[in-house]
Amino acid sequence: MPEHSLQDQLARVARLETHKGPLALETTAARHDLAGALHRAGRLAEAEAQYRRACEGFAHSRGPTHLFTLTCMNNLALVLRDRRDWQSALDLLAAVHRQRAATLGPEHPLTLNAANNFLGVQILQGDLAAAVREYPALLAACEATFGPDAPDTHAVRTDYAHVLRRLGREREALEQVDADVHPVAEVLLGCARLLRYTGLFPVALTASRHGARLELGTHGTARTEHLPGETLHDEDLDIACHVVGPDDLEAPYDEDLDLLAPADQVADAVGALAEHLARADRELGGQRLRVRVFVHHEQWPLLSAPPSLTVDRRLMPRRDQVRHDRLMSATAHLPVPHPRAPRRGLRHAPGFSVRLAGGPQVTVSTAIGLEGRPAPSPFEA
Repeated sequence: MPEHSLQDQLARVARLETHKGPLALETTAARHDLAGALHRAGRLAEAEAQYRRACEGFAHSRGPTHLFTLTCMNNLALVLRDRRDWQSALDLLAAVHRQRAATLGPEHPLTLNAANNFLGVQILQGDLAAAVREYPALLAACEATFGPDAPDTHAVRTDYAHVLRRLGREREALEQVDADVHPVAEVLLGCARLLRYTGLFPVALTASRHGARLELGTHGTARTEHLPGETLHDEDLDIACHVVGPDDLEAPYDEDLDLLAPADQVADAVGALAEHLARADRELGGQRLRVRVFVHHEQWPLLSAPPSLTVDRRLMPRRDQVRHDRLMSATAHLPVPHPRAPRRGLRHAPGFSVRLAGGPQVTVSTAIGLEGRPAPSPFEA
């Protein structure tokens, strides 16, 4: 929001305080709107202060359990979430959920909204075990209220599947999303768009026909101002991204590095690989392209060069790997020697290590990074 619009809202609240009083309903409603604008502008400390005063005003004019008051408390909790004050946010959301359930019923949309917000904060806090225990009840209530195929129900089901995946419960996750699969090329294009949009550095990326999981690292030259702990989702392609900072990692990187160029180079390579795999998928046919693609950092946390992309094809029969190699040989690329890459030409042995014309700074390999990494299960590629 433009600064002048915020100033206009601040001035309006000041005028209402003078003429109506600081706790009047009209003043409080304007203050609530101002707090929302401050939140959207990223001015979290100011938003928190205004929401607290608005909560006081609604409680004074309408009572502590009125729906206006509860909505304000919910919004205050979301600011506290973004300030990473997890426990305070959870305490508020628990109170909102309790009161909405008592007033509106346990399956009312507003009650379910509070429950979903509560679980979202638990996930950001890292308490996945607690969240995963509560998701089945929330999902059942959403199915009863909205219907099993409604967008709100689908969103909750997808979030539940994300948590199951992060806990390593892949089979259960796939049961939740009905084993929906997408062409791996489409998933990779979604990842490339996300990388380009944010400019964040790809700390980790794993993609397959079942979706993608990314960890994107903050740095000083990113295009967006996402904070560690935030999550980004592409629900259509089942892409989940978690934003991390250097301190979240076992081996931190230097956040002061200019990582925008290597991030963009990876985005270009992911997009170029997606185009190649789209063609390979068509040529091989019958969902024979069973690959899992991941980012491999050869010398982490030294980030002077971009990471490589590994195409794990260990679920594919050798004959399909050879056919895929022939398709790669017909794709514009530059071969890259590597000690763990196949030593014979693309036409004679399964495997390749190349740089694609559309992403010439990043190596794409079927060998680099596989050592010590288990082969994907049929539920992972």
